[in-house]
Amino acid sequence: MSLFVGERFPVDIAVTSADGDVTVAQLIATGPAVVAFHRLWCPFCQQAARDLERAGDQLAAAGARVAIVYRDDIDTVCTSCAERGLTAECFSDPLQELERATELERFSLGRYAMFSPMRLIRVLRSGSRAGKVTSDVLQGRGTFVVDRDGRIAYAHHAVTAADIPPIDDILAAVRAVAGGAGA
Repeated sequence: MSLFVGERFPVDIAVTSADGDVTVAQLIATGPAVVAFHRLWCPFCQQAARDLERAGDQLAAAGARVAIVYRDDIDTVCTSCAERGLTAECFSDPLQELERATELERFSLGRYAMFSPMRLIRVLRSGSRAGKVTSDVLQGRGTFVVDRDGRIAYAHHAVTAADIPPIDDILAAVRAVAGGAGA
């Protein structure tokens, strides 16, 4: 069972940044946060990260921080995010503590295979690279907008690998909880 709009996000769990551990409570201390769970090897995750990157100025204007959370160790995460030119904050959750607390459902191999081949072609043409898939990496993806009180204002639970949250929906949720800033 995943977390949904109106529920409390697990704000006391820390993830690791290049500068050390950060709790979600620290991320939302000055405004809303977009917390997105991605996989480094997944081309659809890479596309979703690029969507967040392109909306970065609008999200920042609304006072939001963007936190992209990966399962990999922090050195791998930082290297990969730098290679991809991401300026969003990239975090490591190698023990999946935050992921488990958000109750993201894992994709089965069958669910992962349900994606649209045409969408995969478009994503790969846009610059994403498919990496090596190893066991136990088929976590579900989720994107949440968390307000300053720790409540979920937006929740997108990917149902297939190609299910990328609409950036306009994320922006609308951030602007709503930020009181319309940046609108």
